[in-house]
Amino acid sequence: MSKIQAPKGTYDILPDGNPKDPWTVSANWQAIERIAREVAALYHFREIRTPIYEYTDLFHRGTGETTDIVRRETFTFTDRGGDSLTLRPEGTPGVVRAAVQHNLLADQGSRLKVFYIAPNFRYERPQRGRYHQHHQFGVEAFGIAQPEQDAECITLQMDFYRRCGVKDLSLRLNTLGDAESKKRYRDALVQFLEPRKSQLSEDSQRRLTENPLRILDSKDEKDVKAREGAPAAQEYLSEASQTHFARVQELLTQGSIPFVVDSTLVRGLDYYTNTVWEVIAGGLGAQNSMGGGGRYDNLVETLDGKPTPGVGFGSGLERLLIALEAQGVDLPKSSPPLVWLISLGDAARDANLKLIQELRQHNIPADMDPTGRSAKAQFKLADREGAAYAITVGETELSSGNVVLKNLKTTEQTAIARSEIVAHLQSLVTK
Repeated sequence: MSKIQAPKGTYDILPDGNPKDPWTVSANWQAIERIAREVAALYHFREIRTPIYEYTDLFHRGTGETTDIVRRETFTFTDRGGDSLTLRPEGTPGVVRAAVQHNLLADQGSRLKVFYIAPNFRYERPQRGRYHQHHQFGVEAFGIAQPEQDAECITLQMDFYRRCGVKDLSLRLNTLGDAESKKRYRDALVQFLEPRKSQLSEDSQRRLTENPLRILDSKDEKDVKAREGAPAAQEYLSEASQTHFARVQELLTQGSIPFVVDSTLVRGLDYYTNTVWEVIAGGLGAQNSMGGGGRYDNLVETLDGKPTPGVGFGSGLERLLIALEAQGVDLPKSSPPLVWLISLGDAARDANLKLIQELRQHNIPADMDPTGRSAKAQFKLADREGAAYAITVGETELSSGNVVLKNLKTTEQTAIARSEIVAHLQSLVTK
């Protein structure tokens, strides 16, 4: 009988992982999640956690019936009660549902700024950094229609990447206009592409009637050629949308955040209006998108809430880890050094069991081997577990009231009074 394996399109995150696959190393996840939480707090975004599955109708209404995600990438099943449920393919609809359900946006002038770090699920061909289960850091801001909120979300995302150490970032920016502008542009695009329908890919021929803006985002060579000379969304903007987009650009310029306006950028979700953006990283080849977002001023109302403006982004964390690896960036690790206790005899083991608890109570990571192995075997284990220091206790130390502290990197060792070892280690591990 063959061993049970993780399902296709999933992977395990392990203490050491596979160095060739940086998204399998738990320390890497701890580092980027810590940075995400820190930067979210700096911008006053608070954490929200929603279920990993929702009623299917939420994503049909929220993400959009015509999106590729809903049409062919969702994991949908019927539960024993006959309800259709879907594993979360993207974060925004669930956050909106929670905000509406718990009346977080019910009061006049309500505003809400939240972030999440969560797995999403999409049924697409698994490839490096793109799995059936993948993870996102995302933020959503509700209640502020002004372009200042767009700029803050973009700045937060760029700040997150900067703090992680990503190099060679490029911000692509576009606007789809408000709902009326978007409709005018959609009609103009269909009029332009209809005579060229036979030149489009099979997917884009379908999109021409269902979601024509997605044709602009297609990488298929047929579609790239067929849309040459297509009108740009900016040509159909209302005066309010023009003013909004101009202000977003002005704010980013003031914040020294370079960007490129890309009229083909639409993103893959039906609910976007006005500002949309995408961040790419150099040196990654075709799969260079780090994440992106946009404004969605009609989504809350679509999902049964009061009309409330919103804007946010999602950042794929597997893609981020791949970018850092490709660029040779080592994530900052925040865990303090490990102290390993070496016991020479039963009495020393009992003394170390007391010491280890004292160290942990003072927030000093510590471990030991209680099985009675030789000193050589214990030191070998300490080295294998990545300990920075070793404390040795034997009969001599018990008699003298001292312990022997050894720096396992430099091999320097010192006798220190047992009563002073905790304070001494605190001064070492906090340097």
